[in-house]
Amino acid sequence: MKKVLLGVTFVVLVAIAFVSADTQVIVAPKLVTLPVLKIPDLSQLAAYSVVRVVDGDTIVVNNKGKKVKVRLIGIDTPETVHPAKPVEYYGKEASRFTRNLLKGEMIYIASDPQGNKTDRYGRTLAYVYRVPDGLFVNAEIIRQGYGHAYTRFPFKYLEEFRQLERFARKAEKGLWAPNKEK
Repeated sequence: MKKVLLGVTFVVLVAIAFVSADTQVIVAPKLVTLPVLKIPDLSQLAAYSVVRVVDGDTIVVNNKGKKVKVRLIGIDTPETVHPAKPVEYYGKEASRFTRNLLKGEMIYIASDPQGNKTDRYGRTLAYVYRVPDGLFVNAEIIRQGYGHAYTRFPFKYLEEFRQLERFARKAEKGLWAPNKEK
């Protein structure tokens, strides 16, 4: 009886070892703490309708009947078309993501107290917040991996945007996803 019990135990242990050898152990990823973004009092800002999304980081808004180009502060997304370059990797996806966030929406725009009001192309530089829910669009584009923190010039949320980019990279979101064709 002892020999049978030892034999059964041996077979069970071998089976467990065999199954364990082929089983992948999934280790929980390190949690990344997302930054807390202090959003301004949106009730103090004027609301504008989005006329068009030019690309992932530039939109056109209606300001009292005048179309105004707005460049989102602190982010850079791949461009779909650039005069000096061919179509860039992930540009269409970035544009589509921003279009889906803002199509037909009203937004608030806020300038950065540290920086310029316009860029060298005459576009208004702004943080953009969606009216219905207060979504901080600049931050959401980075958090979802459709752009990266544009750190060439200082701005209020520079460190927070860098943290959001690290989160998107670690989570392999958007343009940071593996096995994308370039």
